[in-house]
Amino acid sequence: MNELHGKGVWLQYSGDVNLAIEMAVAIGATHVLYKTGQGGMFFVESARQVNDRLRKAGLIPLAWLAFSSDDPLAQASVAVKSARLGYEGLVFVMTEQAGGRGVAAGALGHRLLEEGLDPQRLYYASYPNIWQRKDIPYREMNRFCHGGFMPLCFPAFQRTARTVIHRWAYGEHARWSQEWGDMPPLYPVLTACRDESGSQPLTAPEMLEWAEAVAEHEPPFFSIHRADTTPRELWPILAAMGERKPARPPVGASAPSAPPPAVPVEPPAPAAGAPEAKRGSAPAVYHVVTVNDTVWSLCQRHNLPPEQFWEWNGHLWEEHGLPRDAVYLQEGWRVRVG
Repeated sequence: MNELHGKGVWLQYSGDVNLAIEMAVAIGATHVLYKTGQGGMFFVESARQVNDRLRKAGLIPLAWLAFSSDDPLAQASVAVKSARLGYEGLVFVMTEQAGGRGVAAGALGHRLLEEGLDPQRLYYASYPNIWQRKDIPYREMNRFCHGGFMPLCFPAFQRTARTVIHRWAYGEHARWSQEWGDMPPLYPVLTACRDESGSQPLTAPEMLEWAEAVAEHEPPFFSIHRADTTPRELWPILAAMGERKPARPPVGASAPSAPPPAVPVEPPAPAAGAPEAKRGSAPAVYHVVTVNDTVWSLCQRHNLPPEQFWEWNGHLWEEHGLPRDAVYLQEGWRVRVG
């Protein structure tokens, strides 16, 4: 069995990759889980760039996808492309949209196995209170996600940490493992927020309560959801959890046995409306898109290679669930052009 070991940090937008790396290094994480697509759309350029950045930092990249029941075969294609690009595992997030979609989940699994993906490297994340969410296709996911089950142990359930983690996550996992006989290993997912939007962060005492509840079970692997919604003041609590295992040596390290060098963290690509970042000594240059602008015209005007434009601004398309196509450039967006 290919068990996970260490800690993971979830990353939703490629523009936050530097923050995710900084957080991973600070808390002693080994893995970063990045959203490589939406539905049947694969974020090919950002997926490649994030994979490269994580590997250079000595971190292990895993891909995650929100389960899409509309076209499970297209989503299977995204998963296969992510694996071929170098992501070492795929996590499918099964929430409300997965309810009653057992046939779609089964079709997804069938196609993934047909494509030769290793079921030991397939995982799924969903609600920990299984007995209350029998509409979620847990059993169908168990048939091909042999790598692990990642219960979302979130305060948004408005229950205590002990209830969500001890009674629900671990208690339900034990119950259904015995009844079904095919539950994969359990790897809990924590969050530092009270709400799903991430606008209400936990205090340090609250975070400590959740961290201690998970630590009682000594999981071989746990993860935190997400880098951009986890306040820095809570990082020391996560750093103290579990055994601190060094990540893989950064690419190019000459002595694998030596501690990995500090990871240089460049300013992340800014979201719309974010304060200006700096690249070297020169300030970054931004442009507010007008109705007459195109990606081509902006690149021509600012002598900017299209590849650089997408590296700086591709996260805007991802955040809106759009393919990286110039026709989707929207009026009012603030894009970096220099």
